Amino acid sequence: MPNPTVPFEEIPHTADWAIRAYGRSLPELFAHAAMGMYSLLTDLEALGESERREVQVEAASPEGLLVAWLNELVYLTEREQLAFKRFEIHELQLPDPKDPESLGRLQAAAYGERAKEVRKYIKAVTYHNVAIHQENGYYWVELVFDV
Repeated sequence: MPNPTVPFEEIPHTADWAIRAYGRSLPELFAHAAMGMYSLLTDLEALGESERREVQVEAASPEGLLVAWLNELVYLTEREQLAFKRFEIHELQLPDPKDPESLGRLQAAAYGERAKEVRKYIKAVTYHNVAIHQENGYYWVELVFDV
């Protein structure tokens, strides 16, 4: 299933938008998932990087951390009318699977600006069938966006 030739691809979904993102590492997967999400909203090549926002989220699972990360970006887009095209994952600490009270943590930076054209806004990133897979040295995940 992993496709190392592309960072993400749009996949068919009956009602909403969906992507499949790939990465050689979890930080790369998280960055590619964000890039894929914004590629649905706007033309990334036409987007500059004049704005930087720091993002920090916590969650009890790797999938929860990914959804929380993307939903925080959706919130910034809604609140500040910014779209992002480049992402730096500074810290990605997964929760300890042996400790049910443990939380994972993500610290990252997102770079972008106001998009000149937005195709459609994403309301939320869903948990619908979210599972991070590792195969042949690559990670991949399918994400569904509520629009």
